[in-house]
Amino acid sequence: MLDATTIERQAANSAAYWMERAVTEIDALFGEGYAKQHPELIAAFMKTAARDELAMNIRGIAEALETFQVTIFRETE
Repeated sequence: MLDATTIERQAANSAAYWMERAVTEIDALFGEGYAKQHPELIAAFMKTAARDELAMNIRGIAEALETFQVTIFRETE
């Protein structure tokens, strides 16, 4: 299990990566400097990335629970 300090560091690294990626992708679509002029697009990109990561984590938990349920079911038979 990860400790709180590691989780906090990973969260900061993820946010920094998403911000850099947002600027790169937005500028690639709309032209150099567009992201800087439209910080709301950077924020929307980051929210979307965070929600996607959350969804993937929930999916991982659901898959783990499915495995756990199957194991319990088989052991009780």
